[in-house]
Amino acid sequence: MKITAPPAEGNQTSITKQFLLFGQGGSLFGIELEAVREVLSLKEQPISLVPNTLPFLLGLTNLRGEILAVADFGLFVGIEPVDIYHPNSRILVVEAPDRRDVRLLSKMRVGLAVSRVEGVLPLHPDRIVSALDVSPDLAPFLKGLYNSEGRLLMIVDVEAIAHSERW
Repeated sequence: MKITAPPAEGNQTSITKQFLLFGQGGSLFGIELEAVREVLSLKEQPISLVPNTLPFLLGLTNLRGEILAVADFGLFVGIEPVDIYHPNSRILVVEAPDRRDVRLLSKMRVGLAVSRVEGVLPLHPDRIVSALDVSPDLAPFLKGLYNSEGRLLMIVDVEAIAHSERW
């Protein structure tokens, strides 16, 4: 599948935003850096199992006194699960506005276990295109697709994950 960026109009320059790139299975994802609070080593962060929960929920972790649910990103979106024993596996602590707060001042935090983190890259949000050609399980959790120098990135929608009925 080939994705091309929309043509630039006049002398306008598009604004870039920082995105954290991470891999899951054979796919590459991007998530807005402002939604990521921190990145933890999955191998070093203790996770307590919770019986009788859905398979994607790895358990709960205590992060400096805050209890967070940690989900296997791959299982959550219907792709390859994370190898929890691999040294490159990470937990992305992500944050989204809490919709239960009318003023949207409070935040919801969750942990997403991923296979690897590749770094931070500036991207042009106006060049994100529709994610029509992805699986129906994955599509609701994406803002769209992005062509970054020939590499296809799937741009994650943190709010859609945090407020999903799957939880």
